[in-house]
Amino acid sequence: MAVRPLAEADLPQVADLYWKFMRRQEGSAPPGLQPFFRELYFTNPWLDGGAIPSLVYEGKEGKIVGFLGVIVRKMSVCGQPIRVAFGGNFVVDPRARNTLAAQRLLGTYMGGNYDAWQTDSANDLSRKLLESLGFRTVPALNVHWGRPLRLSHYGVYSVSRAMGPVVSASFKFAAKPFCAVADSLAARLSFSPFRRTKSPLHGAELDVETLLQCLDEFRKDYSLRPEYDAHSLEWLLSFMARSPARGVLRKVVVRDDSQKIVGWYIYYVKRGAVGEVVQIGGEPKLTKEVLGHLFYDAWEQQAIALHGVVDMRRVPQFSDKGCFFTCRGGWTVTRSRQPEVLAILERGDAFLSRLDGEWCLEPGD
Repeated sequence: MAVRPLAEADLPQVADLYWKFMRRQEGSAPPGLQPFFRELYFTNPWLDGGAIPSLVYEGKEGKIVGFLGVIVRKMSVCGQPIRVAFGGNFVVDPRARNTLAAQRLLGTYMGGNYDAWQTDSANDLSRKLLESLGFRTVPALNVHWGRPLRLSHYGVYSVSRAMGPVVSASFKFAAKPFCAVADSLAARLSFSPFRRTKSPLHGAELDVETLLQCLDEFRKDYSLRPEYDAHSLEWLLSFMARSPARGVLRKVVVRDDSQKIVGWYIYYVKRGAVGEVVQIGGEPKLTKEVLGHLFYDAWEQQAIALHGVVDMRRVPQFSDKGCFFTCRGGWTVTRSRQPEVLAILERGDAFLSRLDGEWCLEPGD
C-alpha cells in the first residue's frame, strides 16, 4: 500500500471513489465525471513539471482507496511571484482509514516545494485534520454573506433544508403560490427592503480581456493577489461554465453613464434557486452601486437569493445593502513557511475570491 502520482488509467476508480464517498451517491459515477477529472488534472494551464502531482493511495491488489487532487495557482506577494498548492476533492474510502491513507496523502502533498498550501472548500472533518497538521483557519477568508431577493421563497428554502426530500418537495409545492404573492408585493412596496429597483449603471457581457483589465486596475492596493494571463483565465471561465449543476455562469462588467468601468461580478444563477457569487470587484466607493446592479440582475434571472464570500474591506457596504453574514463552512485553511504570507491573509490584505481556488473547479453540488 503506497501513495503515488495520479495516472490517467486511475480515473475510472477515482471517479467512482469521489461519487460514492464524497457525493454519497449509489452506483457508478456518471460518464461525464472522468473527462472532467482528466481535463482538470492533466490539461489545466497551471501544470508545473516541478510540482507535486495529484495523488492516489493504492491499496491491496492495486485498488485506489484514496485521492487528493492538487492544482498549483500562480500568485504574487508585493509583486513577487509565489506558488500556492490547492488541495481538493480529497476523499478516502472509509474502509481504508485505518491504513493512515489520509495522513500519508496529506504528508506527500505537504512535502512539495511551494510557498503556501491552501484549500477553500474544507468540510468540518478535513478542517480539523488539516489544523492538526499545521494549517490555519483564516477568519478573513471565511465570512460568507447572503442576500435574500425573494424573502418568502428563501424562507421556504431555508426551512426545507432540514426536511427529508419527499417532505421538502411537498412543502415547497404547497408554499409556492403564497410565496409568489408575498414576494411580488414586497418587490413593489416603496418602504420594502426587498423592493426591486433598477440600477442606473449599465451592464454588459464581461469578456476575458476586460476582466484582465479590471483585475489589473482594481487590485493594486492588495498585497497578495492571483495572477492570470489570457490563456489561463479563458480556460478557467470556460471550465466553470461547463458545471451545469450550479446553474448558468453570468459574467457582467458594470459601467457608468460615461462608459467608465466601475465594477464587475461573476455568479452562477439558476431559476428558483440560490445563486452562488464567484467574484465581485470594482471601485471601492461604488461597491453598493455594483451590488445593487447584481441584485437586480439576479432578480431578473429568477434567483431567490445570493450567497458568496465577502471581501472584509467591503463588509460595511454589503451590510448597508441588506446582506447577512455567517461562517457556514466551505472553510479556507492555509499553511505557509513564510510568516508574511499568513499575516497578509489574516489581516484581509489579499484579493482572493472563489475564482482563485478549487471551489470553482468542482463539479458542483
